[in-house]
Amino acid sequence: METVADIMTPDPLCVGMDMPLGKAMELCLEKRIRHLPVLDEQNRLAGLVTDRDIRFHISPRIGTISENNSDRESLRRPIHLIMVRGVVVTVPGMLLSEAAQLMLANRVGCLPVVDPERHVVGMLTTTDLIRYVSRIRP
Repeated sequence: METVADIMTPDPLCVGMDMPLGKAMELCLEKRIRHLPVLDEQNRLAGLVTDRDIRFHISPRIGTISENNSDRESLRRPIHLIMVRGVVVTVPGMLLSEAAQLMLANRVGCLPVVDPERHVVGMLTTTDLIRYVSRIRP
C-alpha cells in the first residue's frame, strides 16, 4: 500500500508570517505553485494560504490606471492576516487512500505533511494524487 511519503512533494516552499502579500503572489507565479504553508517563529506550521486567497485580498486595480495608494497598500499586508489557521494535515506514513478521504471530507486541495513537532516535511496536493492515479495500469 502506498503512503503519503511515496508521492508527496518533499520540502515544499514555505513562508514566514510577515511576508507581504505582493511577495507571496510573486512566489506563487514564479514557482508555479498554488499553496503556501505559513510557518511561525519556531518553523512550525501556523497556517496556509492559497494563490486564490492572495488574489482575493490584493486590489484588482493593481497595475491599472486607476491604481492608488490604498491599492498598493494591499500588496504590503502581511500574509498572517489572511492565512487559514487550524489547517488539516497529514503525516508521511498515512495511506494514500486515507489522505484522499481526508481531503474530500474537508474539501481541501492540499494537505501539508508534518512531523510530530508540526514541521512541514512535504505537501500532498490533488495534482500529486492525479499524477499517481494516472500512472496506475489496470
